[in-house]
Amino acid sequence: MRLEISYRGGTTHEVEVPGSVCVLGRDPGCDVVLNDTKCSRRHAVLEDGPEGLFVRDRGSANGVYVNGRRVDEARLRPGDTLRLGEVQLKLLADVGETVVVAPDDLELRTRPGTPRPPEIDLPLHAGEPAARRGAAPVTRGPARPATVGVLAVLWLLSAPASVAAIAFAARELGGGVLAWSVAAVASLASAGLAVAMALGLRALAPWARHLQIALAAIGLLACPFTPASATVLLYMTRPEAKAAFEGRAAPGPAATGAEATFALSLVGMFVLGLLLTAVLVAL
Repeated sequence: MRLEISYRGGTTHEVEVPGSVCVLGRDPGCDVVLNDTKCSRRHAVLEDGPEGLFVRDRGSANGVYVNGRRVDEARLRPGDTLRLGEVQLKLLADVGETVVVAPDDLELRTRPGTPRPPEIDLPLHAGEPAARRGAAPVTRGPARPATVGVLAVLWLLSAPASVAAIAFAARELGGGVLAWSVAAVASLASAGLAVAMALGLRALAPWARHLQIALAAIGLLACPFTPASATVLLYMTRPEAKAAFEGRAAPGPAATGAEATFALSLVGMFVLGLLLTAVLVAL
C-alpha cells in the first residue's frame, strides 16, 4: 500500500508501506512515524487482510477520521483520506490496481428533466460478505481478548470496593479528622486508578499493559492476591497479549483456547483472594 502524507505546514511526501500490518503514530518505533504533537505515540494501525484494508484506532486521544468522519475501525479503499491529529494521509492506488466504484460514488450528468436510471445492485466481490467494494467505511468494535475484558471488569468493580475498604480502615483507626482526611485522599486515588485501568485495558492502550505488569509485580507481595497477581503477570508477558495491545493480527484457535483458560483462572484466583482477605479480617 502507498500513502500520501500531508502536514499542516504544506509538506507532502509519499511512503511505501511494507507488509500487511502498519502502525501509525509519533513513536519512533512505529512503521510510519508522524511528526505531529496531536498524534498519539501509537495512534492507529492499518491491517490488510482477506476482507480488505482496515484502519483501527489504537485508543488515541484525538481519534481517527476517515473522509471527515470519526471511526473506531473502518474499511478503506484507494482515494480515501485519513486524518490523525493535524496530519492528513491519502491512500493511493497501486500501479495496475483496479478500483471498483460503488454506484453512490458516481455523479450522473444529465440534462434537466431527464429521468434518472434505476439503481442496479452490483454482485458482491469475493471476501465481501456484508458490503460492496467501495462502499462507505463500516465501523466495527475493536477485538478484545477475553482475559483483558475480565481484567477491565475487575478493575471497575474494585473502585467501590477499595473505597469501602479504606473507609473501614479509617473507622477502625478511630475515625478522627486526620484518619478520615487521609482516607478521602486515598479513596480518590484508588478509585481513579481503578477507573483509568479499566478504560485503558478496554481500549487496549499500550500504557495500560505496562502499568498492569508493574502493578501485578507489586501485587505479588500482597499475600491474599499473590496467585491472582501471578496469573495476571504471566498473561500480560505472553507474546499474544503484547501483540493484542500493539494492534497486530488476531490470535488463532490455540491462543483463543488459552484465553478462556486464563480468564477462568483469573476469576478463580481473584475469588480466592477475596476469601483469604475475609479470613484474615475475621482473625
